Amino acid sequence: MANLKEPLDAATGQQIDAVLQQLRNSKDVGADLLRVLDIAIGITGADMGTVQRFDEAADCLRIVASRGFSSEVLTFFDVVRRDTNTTCAAALMRRMRVFVEDVATSYLFVGTRELDVLRADGIAAAQSTPLISSNGRLWGVFTTHFREPQIESEFDHAPLDRLAVQVADSLEQREGLAPGQQFHGKQVPEDSQPGG
Repeated sequence: MANLKEPLDAATGQQIDAVLQQLRNSKDVGADLLRVLDIAIGITGADMGTVQRFDEAADCLRIVASRGFSSEVLTFFDVVRRDTNTTCAAALMRRMRVFVEDVATSYLFVGTRELDVLRADGIAAAQSTPLISSNGRLWGVFTTHFREPQIESEFDHAPLDRLAVQVADSLEQREGLAPGQQFHGKQVPEDSQPGG
């Protein structure tokens, strides 16, 4: 179980600064978002995670970076709509973090196909944090997943909240792109990752 009551160490802070700088000038946004995701997983002490981009035209979230999942889970959750039973859909709707301490007992998941898929992949808890820029634009959602139930009160969400805003601001700075222009990220199924 992760305990996030301690501040980030200087090395993690430097790593975040370097990744955000890369992201602002990125030629491979997917690879840089995968590095950001690794930091988010480390900050939360999670076992796996995703970054999803909000697709305004289709009004859905699409996975652009992932770590630790089977290809079946990535396929099932590749596109998440507002009515999907997930923490990321709830975070999209509410524009705020959603933390589920135990997917087996959460109203979001009980009796759903989504719960069956999560449990088959060994996921017991999840938290989703929206990526909202300082200007209020929703860019997507970070979700980190845990193999054991969690206790939300043991988490200090401030480091992940800061990272979420910094990532959204970096994407905004990078996007001298036309609004709605898409980028494609990296999805790495668990079975093809070194060290899983």
